[in-house]
Formats: sequence, structure tokens, C-alpha cells
Amino acid sequence: MENSETIPELLGNLTKKYKSRLLVQRRDGWSWKQITWLDFESEIKNMASFLLSLGFESGDNAIVISSNNNECFVSELAIYSLGGTVIPFSNYDSSSIYSKSVSKLKPKFVFVENQNFLTELKSNSDIYNKSEKIFIFDDSKVGDDDKVVPYMAAIKFGQIKKKELSDKLKDVIQSISPDKIALRIYSGNTNSITETVFDHKTIIEMLSRACERLKFISSEDQSFSYLLASELYEKIIHLLAICLGIRLVIAEDKECFYEDILEAKPTILFETKSGIEQICNNLNGTGLKHMLGGRVRYLITDEEPAVDISNRLKRENINVIAVQQNAKPN
Repeated sequence: MENSETIPELLGNLTKKYKSRLLVQRRDGWSWKQITWLDFESEIKNMASFLLSLGFESGDNAIVISSNNNECFVSELAIYSLGGTVIPFSNYDSSSIYSKSVSKLKPKFVFVENQNFLTELKSNSDIYNKSEKIFIFDDSKVGDDDKVVPYMAAIKFGQIKKKELSDKLKDVIQSISPDKIALRIYSGNTNSITETVFDHKTIIEMLSRACERLKFISSEDQSFSYLLASELYEKIIHLLAICLGIRLVIAEDKECFYEDILEAKPTILFETKSGIEQICNNLNGTGLKHMLGGRVRYLITDEEPAVDISNRLKRENINVIAVQQNAKPN
């Protein structure tokens, strides 16, 4: 990480290092699709090329209303690669609370997880009318709407545009400065809204410190997650995973979580404090480790869970490590 000053530079350096090694595994029907570092980078560049062809420029803002799934991760990395700023929300309700604040930023594009969020978004004139395009990750029920772009269509057309725009994309990536704003996180309520801003340099520094604490994790480790929220931990934890060079499995939804984890058999579980407590309550019998795939050794979280939960995990030989995000944002 020492030679990387921005997120796209970090991704490029890591891809050169790992190349054809497996990075992501994702469910594809009854089987699992395996994605290498090179394939993953290619999908990001496909999306970035398509966004570039639509006029997305350095400094533009993009709202992302989604859980932290594979499509969300790729899209956010594409936005970072163009010098854009990600404004994340985990659900429509939270985005509607901050809609007046966010609309002042004039977001060029909005990314939504599914049709439910798209329907809600269409009723929000503050954001919907000011956005040029809406990208949807789950496009199974998309009707005719020129403003809405299915994720897979964006990837397909981006692949066509990539050759034409490769030099321009390379120039854009190289022009991104470490102090370029990458992430804006909103919290609070209608009476008190807080905006926290992170540039590329701050995020890279946070990742570097976390990697120092997690030196014992090997590139042979495999992580597993399903994270809903849009707080800082959820937004950078998959970036931390690629910094560590470990393999990624992201559950498609909460219903698949307990099924997928048995097949993925991760050695590392990414989860929030509240998520850990929910899992332990759901798996209330003995043999917790077995029900998490049998191989989990580390649970990387934002905050230490309650003492009784921590003790239960320790009895299962699962080490809980809270990643402290104490970097000073802009």
C-alpha cells in the first residue's frame, strides 16, 4: 500500500500483484462463479467507461442506495476511479431524510439495489428529477424508462466503450489527487443532519493502519459478509479485504446468509456489532462455529460486542477484532 495514494491507484497496484489469483466468489444459480483480480478490475473499468461515456466527470456526485453487495462494490470503485464522490445510503428511508441536503450537491447519477428503492426514488423529486441516470442492480423487473439503466447493460456497453476510452480513463485515474473527496456519509435525523467527508488520502491511511493490525491474516484467507448499512465500516471493509489480498464472498441477501456461509466456509467474517449479536441470537444452540461454516477464525467488526457474546465466540475459538476507525476526516 505504500506506493498508493488514491483508491484506483491502490486497486491497480494490487491487480498487478495478484493478477489471475481468485478474488471474488459469487453464487450463480446452483454453482459458484469465480472471479479473478483481472476480471474484477475489468468489470470496474467497464462500468467506469460507461459512466465516462455518459459525461461523468471528476468531482461529480453519485448516490448509492443499496446493501454492500457485489454490484454496489464495483459501482463505487468505478465512481472512485473517475474522481467522483460516493454518497451512500443503506435504504430509501434514510436517503429521504437527507434528500434536501443531498439534492444541493446535484448528484449526476443514482444507483439503487432493486425495484422497491427505484419506485420510492421516483416519488422523490428532490433527487430523482435532478439525476441524469438511475442505475439498478437487480434489473429483473425493470420496465421501460429511458432514465433507468440495468447494471448488466451498463457493464456490457461499458465493455464496448472501454477500448475507445481507455486512454482517457487512464488519464482521469492518474489525475486524481489524494485530497480529492471520495466519500460523503450522512447521519442523524431531520432535525440534526451531520455530513462527514473523506478524501482518498484519509481512506488510504485508515486502510493502511488496519492492515498493520491485521498482519496475521494471509492471502489464503477467505472472507464472508452481508452488510446493509452505509456507515464508514461498511463502506471500507471490502476495500480492506482487497488490501489484505484475501478472497471475497458477499451474500446476495440476508435470506441466503446462513445457506451461503455453509458453502463458502470462510475463515474471516465481516460483521457489525449489532449484526454479530443478531447472528448469535439466531444461532442460539451449540456449535456456533459449525453453523458458520466450520472454519471461521476471525470476526472483524466495527465495535466489540457485548461481553457474553464475546465470551461465546471465544469458546468457539473465534477471535473478535474491532477495527478502530479513528482517522480524522475532512
